[in-house]
Amino acid sequence: MPIIIKPEDVARVISAAAPETSNARKYFTRAINRNSTQIAISDIKKTVGNIPVIARGGNGVRPTHRADVTAVIPMAIEIDDVLTAVQMDEYERATGLGKQQVIDTLLGYWFEVVRRTTRALCAQAHKGSIDYMMQAGDEMVRYQVEYGTVTGKTDATAVASLKAGQIITAMESLIDVINGNGIGGDVEFVAESSVYSQLIEVASAQKSLPVTMGSGFIDFGGYRVMRDNDVWQDIAENGTKSTKRMLATGELLARAVNAGQELDFLRVDDTVAREAMPMYSFTKERNDQRGTDLYVKSKPFPLVNVKGLAVMKFGA
Repeated sequence: MPIIIKPEDVARVISAAAPETSNARKYFTRAINRNSTQIAISDIKKTVGNIPVIARGGNGVRPTHRADVTAVIPMAIEIDDVLTAVQMDEYERATGLGKQQVIDTLLGYWFEVVRRTTRALCAQAHKGSIDYMMQAGDEMVRYQVEYGTVTGKTDATAVASLKAGQIITAMESLIDVINGNGIGGDVEFVAESSVYSQLIEVASAQKSLPVTMGSGFIDFGGYRVMRDNDVWQDIAENGTKSTKRMLATGELLARAVNAGQELDFLRVDDTVAREAMPMYSFTKERNDQRGTDLYVKSKPFPLVNVKGLAVMKFGA
């Protein structure tokens, strides 16, 4: 009996997943299933105003006799797995609930892989570009997206050496950058771990400003600062592995809460799946009868407005 994965199986696994904890992913509170394999430039302009440029793969769709790019084509996450004949035998022997548990275990693992990849893309977008590993045949190449320049400022002083008022001034200077770009409303902050630790030290030592601390965040004088908790592994084109984070050492990022950012899930490149969804999966029995092929697909694409972002680099 082949293992059949249905849309409701995927929906069940997604709904049962643990709450999102990534600060990068949580910035994209608006998530849209966009029923297309590409995003029209006109839609992007309505959302965030600036047009991302994609390198590697399809750069865009150009109409005949015109030079303007009218759409961008994001790259997909595609996973090919194999269920062995032994696993299929266990599936056949299971009860109805047991069969559901087998499917949930398989899909739950791969959904976490998709979610971790989505987090990495969201984290990179915060700095105005994506430079992510992508498999192309037997080669490892780069999936690159440029959203524009995120304004950066510097302060050679270490945060631990600043007074509370000076830290507030630095935060306000980042807010001024965002406001100067025409983006208003609430602004929140994300701090690299060493900056976050120093902020806690300064905040705890002073008595004039109210301080509230929680798991992974501090409210300091009315400013919400979160610890950068996003990390992922990257593989370079030469095969070298490295661990990367959203923020570099000494960085404090300001981000407008409502700058038009959104996370799109596009329709995957598939002849059967004709609608957009966060993850799509199906199985197909192998011709050699030694198991079943399991396929998982997703096409997430964060749209970020660089005008709503600004970053400060502090000294060591």
